[in-house]
Amino acid sequence: MPRALIYVIDMAKREEYSVLKNYLLKAGYEVKAAVGSRDVNINYDIDLMTTPPADVAKVAEDFELLALAGGYKIYYYVLKKKPPLKMWDLNIDVEKLNTLVESFNKNGRVIVAPLAVPGYLAQLGLLKGKEATVYPITELINILKENGASFVNRQVVRSSNIITIKDITTTEEKDFLQVFREAT
Repeated sequence: MPRALIYVIDMAKREEYSVLKNYLLKAGYEVKAAVGSRDVNINYDIDLMTTPPADVAKVAEDFELLALAGGYKIYYYVLKKKPPLKMWDLNIDVEKLNTLVESFNKNGRVIVAPLAVPGYLAQLGLLKGKEATVYPITELINILKENGASFVNRQVVRSSNIITIKDITTTEEKDFLQVFREAT
């Protein structure tokens, strides 16, 4: 059975993780969860906070797919905006996140990016020359375009090994699985 890793960066949009997990299970994946901070309240299998930076790339070797549940932390990080007072500390180890994502991409493994995460991937240069969707706000759409991605106004968009999703919590299971199966 293929293995998927969901890196839960933020739980602010609570359904994001559970819907991703459910859809990946239905796609036939064994799903494991990773966290990178103590403010993520889920049962997890991998603690990236305690994983030495040199070992993060090795985590990617054990999985065929990476899904990122970024929540508001990724949203504020991508837009370079100061988060609301209650969330001053974004708690994202960007070095480890970049290493993990780049390791999956380098090996051609599937990356699933919902909501604001496509903006992050675009800033890394992973969407250059590719079609992608993103949570539909002008700032995020502009980030895709400014970084060489072609914005497509659909719920789910597959471009080679990257699947971008406008909003996983409003995406129909059949739409996700149809595009998802094309990528695997």
